[in-house]
Amino acid sequence: MPLAELTDSRCYYELHGSGSPVILIPGLGTTCDLWSSVTPELARSFSLILLDNRDVGKSVSKRPPQTLVDFSVDVIELMDHLQLDKAHVIGLSLGGIVAQRLAIDHPGRVDRLVLMSCADRFGPYLREMAKLLGHALRRFPPELFRKTIELLGTSPMFFDKHAKEIERKIEEDCSTGIARAAVVRQLRCLGCHDIVSEDYRISSPTLVIAGDHDTLVPAHYGRRMSQLIPNSEFILVPECGHNPLIERPDFVVPRLIKFLSETSAEVAGEFDQLATEELV
Repeated sequence: MPLAELTDSRCYYELHGSGSPVILIPGLGTTCDLWSSVTPELARSFSLILLDNRDVGKSVSKRPPQTLVDFSVDVIELMDHLQLDKAHVIGLSLGGIVAQRLAIDHPGRVDRLVLMSCADRFGPYLREMAKLLGHALRRFPPELFRKTIELLGTSPMFFDKHAKEIERKIEEDCSTGIARAAVVRQLRCLGCHDIVSEDYRISSPTLVIAGDHDTLVPAHYGRRMSQLIPNSEFILVPECGHNPLIERPDFVVPRLIKFLSETSAEVAGEFDQLATEELV
């Protein structure tokens, strides 16, 4: 089991595929399994680096996270561990906010940036949503909390069509279990997240993706965020909730591959060799 000994965590990660390196940062209370439905297709074009955030899944926290900067520092240290100077970065939800922090604080380490279902800052609506989830987490049994997340984050069309599969997924998530305290800490980090306007500078080419039926982080936040980022593109995914890669992979994945494919073949070759050596 690949583990990287970082300053404040023992980080679990996986390597898949070959090509230009792409780091995928998962969202609230989720692990690298979040990407499992699209990993095979993306791995045909890229070297994927999947990780569990500090405190969650197979990653062990040496020090509990205090802010989202702690999560972005973990990503930088993982890149150092893999001897990786630069990579594309994809972040979903909380992972997208961590990815922004990464691009702002370490612009030279991020090649192309993909931000899905997230916002640049938390105003009253998103802070209240985070509080609501926090209250549900503390008061609801695990299964009911997971169901709340699914109802808020899934488009009605997808939920109606896949209700039985969603129910099975909720049962599986509850059986494997994510520590409640870890999710509370992530919510606290989200709640205190803020970037003043003059510090919000992202220079990487950026693709912003949002579902038109996302209640957790409504799409207009993504559109506004894209307007703040030079050289960015905004894609609104029709009939889609909080996770476009699960609900509309047919729409999203080809656009994702096209956006990420404009990269240096030399960088891809260097990382392929490194990954091969590590796996051997």
